[in-house]
Amino acid sequence: MLIAALGDVHGHWREAVALVEAACASAGVTPADLTAIFQVGDAEALRSEAELAQVEGPAKYRKLGDFPEVVAGGIVVPAPLFFIAGNHEPFAALDADGGLVEGKGAWGPNVTYLGRAGLAHIGGLRVGFLSGIFGEATFQRAQDTRLKFRDGRHATHYLPSELAAARRAMGGGIDVLITHDWPTGISGADIPEPRGDDNVRAIIDDFQPVLSLHGHMHRPASAKFGKTTVECLARVGWRNGNPMAAVGVWDVNPDAGTTTRLA
Repeated sequence: MLIAALGDVHGHWREAVALVEAACASAGVTPADLTAIFQVGDAEALRSEAELAQVEGPAKYRKLGDFPEVVAGGIVVPAPLFFIAGNHEPFAALDADGGLVEGKGAWGPNVTYLGRAGLAHIGGLRVGFLSGIFGEATFQRAQDTRLKFRDGRHATHYLPSELAAARRAMGGGIDVLITHDWPTGISGADIPEPRGDDNVRAIIDDFQPVLSLHGHMHRPASAKFGKTTVECLARVGWRNGNPMAAVGVWDVNPDAGTTTRLA
């Protein structure tokens, strides 16, 4: 089945849609042929100024973006899009919703939030996911019960309970993995070491999805870990390289355990 994936959108939804359409054209397919578009976090699907105020980070980088145009119908997402949370998101609103894993997740026309962690069945694919990034202080405080309030930077980090829940949900097998953090062990990208998350790498090694998709570092990279093809996507609007590095189209065959990148 055909899927597309997008790197960190950071509120640039019009450009993200254009990239998907261009990638489909390059692959010789149409967006209507896609089973799903998977987005790897930092979507910044902000519907209001109130949600913008919830985003962690320097004020000078905060912007509403054009997701309100998606909500209003001015920008049309051309296939069902499913996103996870990165580390620059309106976490109060996302957590209040809970995502698809809690029976909700409708975020805009053709746009669905998956949730903090878990497994979703999408078009015949078993899609495992983990939102947020690893933060040692948050992780340790949650383990020893010192984490009393999950706000600020603590909201951007996944908890031990969420990691455990994700692994339990994936126990029957997964076809596609989506995380914001890279796994450890990827070499060759133009960013310094250390990079990546050991917990994400362990999920890949233990469950061997056909395809694993990641963002966060704003650079493209690829790897092969066992049977898993790992693809890290650049951010939408990447000006230091090929803008198309923020998008991809794949033909995934979960029964055969194969994936082919078409664009």
